[in-house]
Amino acid sequence: MSENTSETKIMMANALKELIKDRPFSKITVQDIVTACNINRNTFYYHFESNYDLLYFAYSQEVQKVADSFHQANATVPQIMEFVLDYIDQNIPLCQCAYESLGETQLKTIFEKDLFDYIRATIEYFAKENNVKFSEDFKTYIGFSYTQLLSGQIIWYIKHTGEMDKEIFKQYFQTFFTATLKSVMDEAVSKGF
Repeated sequence: MSENTSETKIMMANALKELIKDRPFSKITVQDIVTACNINRNTFYYHFESNYDLLYFAYSQEVQKVADSFHQANATVPQIMEFVLDYIDQNIPLCQCAYESLGETQLKTIFEKDLFDYIRATIEYFAKENNVKFSEDFKTYIGFSYTQLLSGQIIWYIKHTGEMDKEIFKQYFQTFFTATLKSVMDEAVSKGF
């Protein structure tokens, strides 16, 4: 993707994020976006098939920014959830729009890659700290399982924003995640996985 193409796509994504703050996604038209960006409709359709494609791109870019920040911070999984929950709280209109317009399956797809990498890194860290070696199949299986869990928890938080105190949610999550992952890995060590 050329720099101009990338800049144009980001400009449209930023315009969409601003428009979402003022009105529902279903009320935002391609014309609204091209007007906000001072471009023509052909430019929009050169990059995206629909507003939904633009929303997917915009939200993916946002998730990537959050992932980059926890990569730079070398964050643990509980710290990752802190980054994610803070982002959601600061961007409720966009997150809820993504949930309502793209659906859970698309959101999971957006979240999974970075979460999977971090779960795998957590498993590697545990193995190194405990001087054990896990099979690649086991690491992939556990990575996939906990990625699904984390994605589901993030989506639940978006869907139910405000229904549970964030600090309580984090405590529940950290207790569950830490205890179960450690238990699973301890059991795997005893079984030689």
